[in-house]
Amino acid sequence: MKPGSKITSITLIIATIIILSACKKKDHIQDVTPQSSVTGVVTDLNNNPVSNATVKGGTATATTDANGKFSLTKVQFNLDSVVVTATKDGFFDGTKKFGASNNAVSNASIQLIPKSVSGTFTASSGGNVSITGGSAVNFGAGFITASNGNAYSGNVSVSVHYLNPTDQAFSTSAPGNLKSAGNTNQSGALQSFGVIAVEMNDASGNKLQLASGNTAAITIPISSALQNKAPSSIPLWYFDNTNGAWKREGTATKQGNNYVGTVKHFTFWNAGDLAGSVNLTATFIDSINRTPFANRKVTITRSDSTSKSDFTNSSGTISGLVPVNEVLKMQVLDTCGVIVYSKNIGPFGADTILPNINVTAGNCGDSTQYINLTLNGVNYSWYYASTSGSHGDTTTSIIGGRTDSLPYVQGVIWSANTSPGNYTFSLYTIINNTTSYNTYVQDNLNTEVTQYGGVGQYINGSASGWVKNFPVATTDSFPFSINYRVRRIK
Repeated sequence: MKPGSKITSITLIIATIIILSACKKKDHIQDVTPQSSVTGVVTDLNNNPVSNATVKGGTATATTDANGKFSLTKVQFNLDSVVVTATKDGFFDGTKKFGASNNAVSNASIQLIPKSVSGTFTASSGGNVSITGGSAVNFGAGFITASNGNAYSGNVSVSVHYLNPTDQAFSTSAPGNLKSAGNTNQSGALQSFGVIAVEMNDASGNKLQLASGNTAAITIPISSALQNKAPSSIPLWYFDNTNGAWKREGTATKQGNNYVGTVKHFTFWNAGDLAGSVNLTATFIDSINRTPFANRKVTITRSDSTSKSDFTNSSGTISGLVPVNEVLKMQVLDTCGVIVYSKNIGPFGADTILPNINVTAGNCGDSTQYINLTLNGVNYSWYYASTSGSHGDTTTSIIGGRTDSLPYVQGVIWSANTSPGNYTFSLYTIINNTTSYNTYVQDNLNTEVTQYGGVGQYINGSASGWVKNFPVATTDSFPFSINYRVRRIK
């Protein structure tokens, strides 16, 4: 690498994190400005786009396109957050609460759960509805009320869906962000032992509810992974669509491998305990171009495999509640669902602000890009993590990014030309975040560029030579060879 040269690079930015924030007891509506917006996507449980879904945030409404994408403008925010709900026939309503930065949320993701009929009965006689896996709802006779408040005596179709908290996608498909709320509830992070969604409909698809003063019994299975830590009784929480949070109402008791409790109305119900929590703040930075990892998903997983997810704000920062005194796994995903950062964190016994965390995003969706390096007989490869750009009038930088536990490589083509040929080449790399290697300018190494495309096209090539160990150069040299195919971005 030539001394004194200024080399910069641009890379794809991907990151995100999940951590749960304490709720405010009172909401304050900010002034609506043209910049207030929410953009995102609605998918089903298989991550397929859901088109023609209605999406609402405050008073703003939009419809998803063929790719499940939506855009809300002039959205009303409650301080630094907004509740967004997606609805479509054939699905349970999907509601999420997103943290906002500068009155904007991008990459909002809502996953809709398909709603199929689990059982039917006559309202006047009541009945029991169960689904595979053990979830069940038991209705008394004459307990049903129509949407207009009048007593209902016709046929009732019941849809029930169980969410296992040990499933990897649990926090994505569960509504809200698994935090408690409400004037009578202590704020905190919920340790869920199971969630069921229940909806009743008449023959025309209109929603039905339990009549005032009546109850129904619900059965929530307990995952085998959670059986040993499941308490004999546990609070029940219902999901409040208006506030986008869980509110406590009632208690369930452990009966065999299930929790059984009574409820007064139907929505999503959660058998969960309020975990001891501390506030954690973390900021994610792109390790190559030093910009924030904004609006990207991060998942934190406990030792029992339960997890929660959320998104960073425009500054790449998250702040909220995590379980106290536990070792947690933090993972950052790109928009293709590829993990680009993974590390154990904690335990935390008090509120904590982590040092800035460097994360390198991959070239999501473009698996044709690569950098392959052989250094002193050891092979290293970068897939979804390479980029290229022209810098100044004389250089093009080819970069393979890294996380804190993976290697980094930067190759520089020293040429003002942008056509295939042989050009002077230098290489700089860091292996295992400890040892760096560099070529010497006087070595006059060359790279053979077989394709030198314009912006948005590819640069292909290869090179070989010798590098030295730095920062303290040894008398030994180490052989290397490299081949690359990267998309030019500048």
